[in-house]
Amino acid sequence: MKVVTQNQAFEVINRCGNGTLIDWQQIDGEKLQANVISLPPEEIGRRMTAFIKNGMNFIFGGLKFATAPFDPIKFLGKGWSIVQKDQDKVSVALTEVDLGSANFTSSLKEGETPIKGEEKLARLKASGAIRYGATVFMGLWQDYQARKTESVLEKLYQQNGTTFIAFLGDVILSPDGDRSVLYVYRDDDGEWHWDYDWLGNDWDGGNLAACSQV
Repeated sequence: MKVVTQNQAFEVINRCGNGTLIDWQQIDGEKLQANVISLPPEEIGRRMTAFIKNGMNFIFGGLKFATAPFDPIKFLGKGWSIVQKDQDKVSVALTEVDLGSANFTSSLKEGETPIKGEEKLARLKASGAIRYGATVFMGLWQDYQARKTESVLEKLYQQNGTTFIAFLGDVILSPDGDRSVLYVYRDDDGEWHWDYDWLGNDWDGGNLAACSQV
């Protein structure tokens, strides 16, 4: 791959900055404010990077998928369980999810340094959003296993540059009593993988959790 030159970068920026090329009459101002202007700069950067990488062509294809039952013992091993008091019951009841209308949030406040996972969980609970949990994770993972490059996860990466999604709708308890949550991530090998992370760890701006729009 040939690295983009400085002149090429400036040319694209100048063309994108020419507001006369955009038909503003066709754009909803409220949606522009909510879905574009309010995004943090790093998220806008990720989306623009993915858009330009695809030749400034839109990637069509839905981001809907069916949820799937999650059995912590079958999936993780003996002694694992779900912490019922922290479970988002609305998420459990979902049979289908559309990540095209989901919110991916770090829960960090402006200028804030990383926060503990438990604080992130508390903030998500207080937000009133549906915290997507283990059944959403399971459906998304099964979709990836079955469809790979055509999967919802890969389309999310192509469209938005998404490489990490945590599922705080369910807290999983290890045999040792550690509280963790499931997540998926796209590695440098171009493949998606899953893992779980302890809520006692620091969570930074790249550790995005999937939830509904409030």
